[in-house]
Amino acid sequence: MNADLCIALKDVSIGYHGHPILTDIDFSLKTGEFTVLFGPNGCGKTTLFKTILRIIPPLHGTITYGNTHYPRFGYVPQRQTLDEIYPFTAGEVVLMGTFGQTKPFCPTPEINRTWVDQCLKDVGMLEMKRQLFSELSGGQKQRILIARALATRPTILLLDEPITGVDIIAQRKIMELIALLHKKHELTIVMVTHEIHSIPRWINKLIWINNNKVLIGNSRDILAPLITEEASFQGALWH
Repeated sequence: MNADLCIALKDVSIGYHGHPILTDIDFSLKTGEFTVLFGPNGCGKTTLFKTILRIIPPLHGTITYGNTHYPRFGYVPQRQTLDEIYPFTAGEVVLMGTFGQTKPFCPTPEINRTWVDQCLKDVGMLEMKRQLFSELSGGQKQRILIARALATRPTILLLDEPITGVDIIAQRKIMELIALLHKKHELTIVMVTHEIHSIPRWINKLIWINNNKVLIGNSRDILAPLITEEASFQGALWH
């Protein structure tokens, strides 16, 4: 495999219990690339996401990961599943991202706590470290969950519908944050969305799932058929 490739899918079919949702999937992701996986709800985006994460196995085909070692994923799920009845602070939620880096039942090393502070700073939430997670706004919670994913020290950051359920101002700020993190940490990023306006024009690659087909290209070429006028296209895409 090319040294620049971190993930490659070859003739992959995905689905559940032997029943395919999508077939004939062939694409690769380069190290440092920002890829958006776009399509309507229920088209198979999250299933493909979970297959890449190895949460579920492919029904057919092969998925390979780099040349030397399995990548470390930082995952921001579609819906936060942290039960808000538990009194976790924002800092404690982010600290959860470091748990795989220490031995069970051992005290948290100081280096991990310092790293948590850095992750909180990177998402603009350091001053909210001691605030209860349940008391944060939707946009703030999303930033904390992104910080938790960063705390895993990922080589690939996976974001499943990161702006769903937050207001338009928070959406823009979250997308600006993701762009900044991509540049600062030189991360490979895969973002799932069903909202056209969340797709940056400058992304490296767009994967569009449409009518059970997987189309791959840049945002302008892939999305042009969806837009009737150039002015509408300019307004729909996030800058």
